[in-house]
Order: sequence, then structure tokens, then C-alpha cells
Amino acid sequence: MKHVRTGMAWLGGVSATLLALGTWQVVVSGPFVAADWDYHVWADANLPAGAAKWLLDAFATVTGERLFTLPVLGVLAGWLALRGRDWRPLVAVVAGLAIIAVVGYSLKFGLGRTMPYTGMDVLHGGGRAWPSGHAANAAYTWAMAGILLIGERGLRPRRAWLWPWMVVCVLVTAFSGWIMVRVDYHWISDVPGGWVLGLLALAVSVAILHGDSPVPMRAPWALRLRDRLSAGSRR
Repeated sequence: MKHVRTGMAWLGGVSATLLALGTWQVVVSGPFVAADWDYHVWADANLPAGAAKWLLDAFATVTGERLFTLPVLGVLAGWLALRGRDWRPLVAVVAGLAIIAVVGYSLKFGLGRTMPYTGMDVLHGGGRAWPSGHAANAAYTWAMAGILLIGERGLRPRRAWLWPWMVVCVLVTAFSGWIMVRVDYHWISDVPGGWVLGLLALAVSVAILHGDSPVPMRAPWALRLRDRLSAGSRR
């Protein structure tokens, strides 16, 4: 598993570097954010309405809101942990979510970038635009779900299926991020900032999941729950 951890170290390093560069660009109003205002002006004048708006909001909500993403990861990681009597899947997911929360909210509250629908783009204005937590959740959740489900240490390892799953994840994440910009919830630059934050969290989670040392599950209640669930699945 050393090659996996090496790959995740590279992914984490690149993601952290890109996030730092993006943050610097937001602070200095560099070329990275140059298109934000012009696109906002167009989007604000051409907002979708009716059924189209409802469908876009529904897709973005399901793919990136914690109300929907947390249960998916919780169920997959919890069942994988119980089945293997190893806490690592849950530890991995908690660590990834902690990265998104701590790093994401530190930047959000630290910069206070206003959202585009306020009609102004300023820092320390009480906003939470940079980076997009929605984009971070989407990028992290569905890739991590695939790893927990069909990855090498997942519930049903299917190596041939993993890359197609990741391709679909990229498409879903890209479309979800586009929606956040199209309906004027986020600036264009906020979304790639969220994506690299999600990839940073993913790198940490996968590195933990593929660690050499298991975290044995010895809690009696957890073992009883595992036995009950296993008995139920055999009926």
C-alpha cells in the first residue's frame, strides 16, 4: 500500500498548494478572479426560474449538501468498519470531513468574501464565499464513496469499476459546481477552490484507509451491532 500513500501525499501536496495559490489570488484580486464580476453581472440578469431553477437546486443539494452527503459516507464507512472490525474507515471519513470543516471555515470566516447575490465582491464583508463548501463536499463525497464501496479496501472491491466511477464523479461534481455559479450562489473562482479542498480531504482519508496498522474494534456494543447486522443480511 506504500504506492497508494505516496500517491495521496502528492495529491495532498498539490491540492494544498493550489488552495494556497487560489487564496492568494482572492486576496490580491489577481487574474484567477478576473472573470468573477463579469459573469455575475450576466448570471444575475439571466437567472433560471420555475422548474429549471427547482431542478438545478435539487441536483446541487443532493450532490453537495451535508444533509445528503454525510449519511452516504456514514453508512458506507460504518458498515465497512463493522465488517472488518477495524475503525479505520470511520477514522478516515471523520479526518476528511474535519479537513473540509477546519480549513474551509478558517478561510471562509478569515476572508469573509461576500457572495455574488449580494451585489458586491469584497473581503471581510461578512460573507462565506471562498472556498465553496458545496463544491468541496461534492468533490470529496462521491469519490470517497466509490473508494469505500468498490475500492481496493472497500465493501465490494471492483478494480475495473473504480475508474468509470471516478469519471462519473468528476462529471457530477463539475455539473454541481457549475450550478452554484449559474444560479449566482458562488463566484466562478469559489468552485475550483472548493474542488481542491475536497481533493485535499480525499488524500488524507485514503492515506488513512490504506495505513498499515489497523485500529481494532473491541467495543462490545460495536461487535454486537456487527453480529446483528450480519445475521440480518443472511436472512
